[in-house]
Amino acid sequence: MEKDADPLLSIITVNYNGKDFLPGLFQSLAHLDYPQSKLQIIMVDNASTDGSVDFVQQNYPWVQIVALDKNTGYAGGNNEGFKHARGSYIALINNDCVVDADWARQMLAIFEESSPDAKIGAVGSKVLFYYPYLPLELVSDSISTKGKSQKGRRLGVKVSGLSLSSQNPWVQASIKYLDGFYTPEGDGRWTNGDGYLAVPVARQDQDMNINVTLSSYLEPNRAKILLGEQILKEIDLGKTEQVITLDIPRDYLQYQKDIINSCGVKVNRSFYARERGFNCFDEGQYSRVEEVFALSGSSFMVNRAMLEDVGWFDPYFFTYYEDIDLFWRARLKGWKHFFVPNSIARHFHCGSGQEWSHSFTYYVLRNRMLAIFKCGWFALWARTWLAFSVSMLYHLFFYGGSLALGRRLNRVDIPIRLKLFFKFFYLFIIFIPKRIKVRSAASVKDKQIKEWIRSF
Repeated sequence: MEKDADPLLSIITVNYNGKDFLPGLFQSLAHLDYPQSKLQIIMVDNASTDGSVDFVQQNYPWVQIVALDKNTGYAGGNNEGFKHARGSYIALINNDCVVDADWARQMLAIFEESSPDAKIGAVGSKVLFYYPYLPLELVSDSISTKGKSQKGRRLGVKVSGLSLSSQNPWVQASIKYLDGFYTPEGDGRWTNGDGYLAVPVARQDQDMNINVTLSSYLEPNRAKILLGEQILKEIDLGKTEQVITLDIPRDYLQYQKDIINSCGVKVNRSFYARERGFNCFDEGQYSRVEEVFALSGSSFMVNRAMLEDVGWFDPYFFTYYEDIDLFWRARLKGWKHFFVPNSIARHFHCGSGQEWSHSFTYYVLRNRMLAIFKCGWFALWARTWLAFSVSMLYHLFFYGGSLALGRRLNRVDIPIRLKLFFKFFYLFIIFIPKRIKVRSAASVKDKQIKEWIRSF
């Protein structure tokens, strides 16, 4: 229902070759519980080559398109959107998201229900991964202690493969290995005793078929696959891999749960950023409006007054940590940021990018250091720079030693670390004016920033 007092909202999404995701996003924005006459929806296109611009022009003529002639990243793209935004409040949403009908109203309410002197700068959604998930618990009777460390590692069951009946590649790519699994190595993942496989549910109206390849270092090893109270399979495993077929009737979809992508962002003493609740089942543990240090750049609403006070994204950051830089600058000038649990966005996550690819690794390593130099206290920057330098030398010697032993490691980060080590000498110099500007304008002491540091 339209209200006379409803303010004009501007919604910006930055797109780069994301045509496959745009129908979901724009269809969800078209069904917002907010008057369309009070919405300005902007797509900034970063020189896509997949026909995104023509597609949106033909199918969503109510979307204002800002077509750029080069890729300016998340930071530059949203800055272009800010130039065209007319709303008092501006929402940013990733192109690989869909939103609930009250997504915007829930965030807007925090601004409108607060006093004018509350200085609320930004409000963020609860961001869930796109699909709901079936939590398959893998339980084994026998555990092996094996490994190079003194205490060894606990090895339960090895998962060498998992495939679903769905032909959608995004469904297959969305499979998650949660609590109880070691990081992948070689041709599979080992459980540390018991582990949870999270299987995405793409369709609510049909049965599911899952094939999982299992083996065990110890044999025989009696293993069970559980879904809630149901035992789906019980089998004796050994060193020979077995393909286990799980036929899951649609009635069992009652056990599905959402998995959290972000409920705001926290930082540790080294200013690594981590999404609150990341890869945890949504059990209602984040059900209150809470002040947070920063917000996920995938879905939040910002007060125009904050942008006018602290500036826009730093375009040099291009992508990653540009949001931490913005929210940190805002906090230094007294602005506050809140997480709103009832504003829901669903996110494919890395729909237009690949985690730990060359570009991902480069921008994360570079931009974290630059954000600390630009916004942080001197001791924080000095400690971080020393840690980066020592780490770079350690990884370089480790890599060289492995080559000498005839082992070539797949370490995309090592040449990036070496390149950045030398490049930082130049970058720190050109960032000195930015540091002076940010630090001299601060009205909040670093002591208050340090109160937001968490252990992880």
